Amino acid sequence: MSLDALLTLAILLGFLGALASGRLAVDLALALCMVALLVFGVLTPNEAFQGFSNPALFIIACFYVVSSALKESGALHWWIMRWLGNSGSVRGAIPRIMGPVAVTSSIISNTPVVAIFIPLIQDWARRHKLSVSKLLIPLSYASILGGTCTLIGTSTNILVVGMLQSTSEANSLSLFSPAVIGIPLVVLGIAYFMLIGYRLLPDHRGLEDAMPDAREYAVSMQVEEGGPLVGMSIADAGLRHLQYSFLSEIQSRGHVIPAVSPEEILSDNDILVFVGQPESVGELRQFRGLVPSEGEILKLDVPYGSRALIEAVISPVSNMVGKTVKASSFRTMFGGVILSVSRNGERIDQKVGSIVLRAGDTLLLEAARGFVRRHRYNRDFLLLSRIDDVSIPDVSKAPLALGLLGLFVVVVVANLMSLVAASLLLVAALAASGCISKEFAQRSIDFRLLLAIGSSLALGFALQKTGLADAAAQGIMLLADGSPFLNLLLLYLVTVIATELITNNAAAVLMFPLAQALSIELDASLLPFVMTIMFAASASFLTPFGYQTNLMVQGPGGYHFGDYFRVGIWLSLIVAVTVVTMVPLFWPF
Repeated sequence: MSLDALLTLAILLGFLGALASGRLAVDLALALCMVALLVFGVLTPNEAFQGFSNPALFIIACFYVVSSALKESGALHWWIMRWLGNSGSVRGAIPRIMGPVAVTSSIISNTPVVAIFIPLIQDWARRHKLSVSKLLIPLSYASILGGTCTLIGTSTNILVVGMLQSTSEANSLSLFSPAVIGIPLVVLGIAYFMLIGYRLLPDHRGLEDAMPDAREYAVSMQVEEGGPLVGMSIADAGLRHLQYSFLSEIQSRGHVIPAVSPEEILSDNDILVFVGQPESVGELRQFRGLVPSEGEILKLDVPYGSRALIEAVISPVSNMVGKTVKASSFRTMFGGVILSVSRNGERIDQKVGSIVLRAGDTLLLEAARGFVRRHRYNRDFLLLSRIDDVSIPDVSKAPLALGLLGLFVVVVVANLMSLVAASLLLVAALAASGCISKEFAQRSIDFRLLLAIGSSLALGFALQKTGLADAAAQGIMLLADGSPFLNLLLLYLVTVIATELITNNAAAVLMFPLAQALSIELDASLLPFVMTIMFAASASFLTPFGYQTNLMVQGPGGYHFGDYFRVGIWLSLIVAVTVVTMVPLFWPF
């Protein structure tokens, strides 16, 4: 093995280790890999940066703008509410939710689709007395399956198409080519959840029952020195029977009292830890003599009457991942204060400032009322929602936005224009027609994702250049004994594992050189291997980390890690069998 190959392998292992530790965001880790490959001379500057000229990056950027335009114009809300209708059972609700989500996700990015659906489904489930935890994982999985139906349904598909441009098979796929497998996957997914899947999901009925799992936070309050509560018992202070929380423990003079008696007497500067729903913050602030124990709240330069409570889910690419709350400088960067952190539906029993943040953590924030509007497109967060109100979108531009999107599909399907040119024209039309403002268009583009993709393309090229991809392909061929079908199956399994560990886009980039090497070694067409990667990289059903939408529903649904695996393992097997069986039929070796 050459020195360059050893260096590339070391850099790849370092990248995987950084992701496994949770200390680095994906985009930063990939960018560091690209820099390392450049510094150590494995890649020339032209080779290291050639990924940023790939047409896929421009198409992905365009569709972030398109997704935001459909969201801002109210087009998704306008269309979705006509589909949901009424249903008296979870089995009846599943196709009403998964069907429109899959259709929508086949054209625009999954993330805004799921972000819009979550509050709609929460409210809809509440009105129809259905368990929201039975519906949100199906929502995420439907968006994943729907995205496999077209070449623009996910950033992974667009990325694979971009990498395919340098090959002789570049013009072999049309916009709806993946639909021959994607549509059966959607149908099978809906059938699975209607017959089996919904039984395997937890059942949190209503806000009261969901409280211990779905939105559980620890909120610390301090007894004001010399205040009216000093010397009073817990019962006399009115802290025994609260609507939104319960008193979990008292920290008094260096001692912790875990089982608090109603007769416990309050002292100066006692720290009271309450556990409950986000609304408990407002409830506790009404008690004279109780003040927030976190000093950051006092430094927030916003009048109390102009503040709001907000829930936000941390993105895998957030700069806060791997830092403590204190080290993240949240108040300085975002103008808000982290009151509490919920992880996997459970509170974290330690001081807020010392909590090391991870991707998927749900933050309970206190900030100015405009916080959600200002940071709606901030890639540090996957989901932002105000707790004390529900915004009603303006749908006046909805028909126009949907019409322009429909025209785009016609132009691409008729091959009147290239995908990248049609995407740029669609963005221009949406902006000119007022479906999205210039400010929102600029803020909607996920530059960190583009950095991650461009950097990962450099890593993929290094694997190909140094011969590591060829070595891996020979290893797979040895296991598969030269059988194209078994090679395809092993490629699918390796890609799925990589997706669950390092996210879908990074997995696709790393597996593409392997597919090229297999194609050459087996003297077979590249297309069946490329299509297998396209589907396998999106088949993230086992963990909340492989796909952003899985992380987005974790907090609102009160899901634990095991919930994803329990319901996802069978869907993963169904998808694997379908893909590996059908791909060679439509794209022969």
